[in-house]
Amino acid sequence: MKLSGRTLALIALALVEARAATAQSRLCTVIRPGETASLVAQRIAGDARRAREPWFQIVDPATSRVVPKASYDYVRAGWNACVVTTLTRTEAVAPSNGSTLGLWTLLLLSIALATYGADHYFQSRRKVVNTMQQFGTRFVQEFARPLLRPDISAPPIQSRFRVTPLAARLDILIAPSAGHRYPNLADHRHNVEYDLERVLKVLRDQPFVNGPPYMHGRWVVLPFQWKPRIAQAGGK
Repeated sequence: MKLSGRTLALIALALVEARAATAQSRLCTVIRPGETASLVAQRIAGDARRAREPWFQIVDPATSRVVPKASYDYVRAGWNACVVTTLTRTEAVAPSNGSTLGLWTLLLLSIALATYGADHYFQSRRKVVNTMQQFGTRFVQEFARPLLRPDISAPPIQSRFRVTPLAARLDILIAPSAGHRYPNLADHRHNVEYDLERVLKVLRDQPFVNGPPYMHGRWVVLPFQWKPRIAQAGGK
C-alpha cells in the first residue's frame, strides 16, 4: 500500500495526539467566502445533501469546536469543512508502559487504512470530475463551432457545468451571449435538438448518455449520465 504525503502527514498528526481519550482523523478544506454548508459539501463530497451526514463536519479552527448542524445556516469563511475518516478510542498510557508501542501501532494502522481509503475516494472523484469537465468543454466547443463568425471575437454562447460525481451526472448549461437569441427552447427547440444530435455524433466515443433538454431560467440544460464502459473478458 503506497501512502501519499497527505496520508503520512495525517498519520504523524495522529501520533502526536495519541494520548487523547478520543482521536478523530479528518480531511479538511477551508470554507471560501460566499460558500454555504451546502455549497462546500457539493464541492468536496459531490452532493449538497452530504452536509447533513454524520461524517461531514464544520469546525471552527480558532477553538477546534465542531459546529452543530443546526447552526449550518451561519457558517463563516475561514472555518474548516471536514470529512471524518476515523474515530478511535485509546487509553492514556505512560511512556514506560510496555503496551504503548502496540497501541500506537494499532492506531497507526487504523488511521493509515482510513486515510488511504479517503485518498482513494478523492482521487477517484477528481478523475470523474476531470472526465466530465473535459467532455463538457469538447461538447461546448463543437456546439458553438457553426455559430462562430470571423468578424466577431466574442463567443456566440455562454456555458456552465453542473457536476455531481456521486450520481455520475453532468449538466451542461448553455445560453445565448449578449446580442444573440440562440440557443433557446422556446423558439428554436428543433435547432437545439439537431445540434445536440450533431455534437453527439462527433463525440460518439465518449461514455455519456443524454437526457431530454429543458429550460432553467435563461439556460438550456442538457443533462448527461456518465456510463463508463466495462472491459470485456479477454480485453475485447
